[in-house]
Amino acid sequence: MLEIYAPYVLNTAITFEYDVPTEAEFRGRVEKITEKYPWIVYEEEGRILGYAYAGPDRTRAAYQWTVESSLYVAAEERGRGIGSALYDVLFDILTKQNFCICYAVITADNEFSIKMHERYGFREAGFLKNSGYKLGAWHSVVTLEKQLNEPLVPPKPVVPIGELCYTF
Repeated sequence: MLEIYAPYVLNTAITFEYDVPTEAEFRGRVEKITEKYPWIVYEEEGRILGYAYAGPDRTRAAYQWTVESSLYVAAEERGRGIGSALYDVLFDILTKQNFCICYAVITADNEFSIKMHERYGFREAGFLKNSGYKLGAWHSVVTLEKQLNEPLVPPKPVVPIGELCYTF
């Protein structure tokens, strides 16, 4: 997965991270996220071609029913439907976990990602002009949102990923 992520860090503003995390740092991120949230990996013939995950949108208690999704596909595998396959499973799991809203935070000039999210029912929820500086330029960010479940009063408790019975 780190081999997929590294070119995005080094060569694009898709992620605002400047330095490629070490294997230990990346492993720690996966372990931390999967305490509660899903992390989905697409693999063919023993080779990881993409991954998607969700994590906390914000950390205050009142935000516990919202998540932020992320998706990365190996550059040479884009256009094969891997991202869609990953997102199909990810959103199904998030819905079953009782999350209500999923956000996607995307560099505004990443039209491919914005269009893909729109196909999944995401709609613009905010725009931050010139909010990140990377690779010698300022980049704006668009926040998109997708409703996964109806916000109930009181809300259903979130089911941690480890407690969810899910097969695919």
